[in-house]
Amino acid sequence: MHSFRLERHHLTQRAPKKDLARGVGEIGGVQAQVMSAAEVQVGVRVDCRVDDVRDALWKRKTLAKTWLMRGTLHLVPAEDLPVFAAAMGAFGIRNTNAWLKWMQITEAELTDLIDAIGCALGGQPLTREELIAKVGKGRSERIQAAMKSGWGGVLKPVARRGLLCFGPSRGQSVTFVRPEPWLGAWREVDPDAALTEVARRYLHAYGPATKRDFARWWGTWPGVGNRAWAGLAGDLVPVSIDGHPADLLKSDVARISKQPTAGSVQLLPGFDPYVMGHSSRDHIVEAVNVSKVSRTAGWISPVVLVDGRVAGTWSHVAVKGTLQVAVEPFQRLAAKTKVEVRRRAASLAETLGLARTEVRIP
Repeated sequence: MHSFRLERHHLTQRAPKKDLARGVGEIGGVQAQVMSAAEVQVGVRVDCRVDDVRDALWKRKTLAKTWLMRGTLHLVPAEDLPVFAAAMGAFGIRNTNAWLKWMQITEAELTDLIDAIGCALGGQPLTREELIAKVGKGRSERIQAAMKSGWGGVLKPVARRGLLCFGPSRGQSVTFVRPEPWLGAWREVDPDAALTEVARRYLHAYGPATKRDFARWWGTWPGVGNRAWAGLAGDLVPVSIDGHPADLLKSDVARISKQPTAGSVQLLPGFDPYVMGHSSRDHIVEAVNVSKVSRTAGWISPVVLVDGRVAGTWSHVAVKGTLQVAVEPFQRLAAKTKVEVRRRAASLAETLGLARTEVRIP
């Protein structure tokens, strides 16, 4: 099971640089609330440097950045954004009465604002301040305050409609664009078909898994797991993992049964998709160490992965062209594992454009 997922995540062999966007799409995107972590999430899976990820976003436009699963920023292939947006628009996080009250805005005002923001955005990037000036003109201070709210605020519902994604930062200011003119193409996708496709990709990378796992990965929408699994009816095979039922794509049965169990060592960055993919992390980290991985405020630590399981955490700093890595293992690491950790650190330094490494392992 671990070997199958490692292969699907390109963690046993990195994808070539020419397949950068495709590699991101095959794991259902990478979480980008911390952009530096997202760049490394791509770098450990694709034979590229972080500059290549930035070029894919802002120059070649083969990747797009926006709010998607769990209401969190993600990078996904630009050609796949219409699929994610169609599914997210119909089955994404709902605007609850409590949220509307907290934002001090009505449902009707929000709908009007979403349409206005979508109309205001085009292919030329606008900062939040420029967008507020353009859309907020003639609107009440209360509505303008809602537009200024942090953590996405009213911009997330716009993104879920496929009307907004990020443009390149301008100094310290983020910018926003409308995906269709920015990316140069767009297509309408049936929401149910889109959700089924997203679920298929999820199982392709994270299977075997359950409806609950998918729902946790996707975000809070009532019955989204049942809806997605219904769309996959006929394509699933029930399996048992340590006595617990799960599902696998029929097309993956032969592959998972033949998957080799060769050892693997990885340094995964914070918020890595491999760690974020299921409703529980019991299958990859012992209960006594969960708090070291899943920290307060939803922070997910960078982890040392050995044979698909978390064997410790790590941190790094870049000092004068040197990547300094400090590993905190849960138990003493074997000598060959330490060798692999150092090799992975050297690869990470190359991804980051640094010339040297210093690795500290107790």
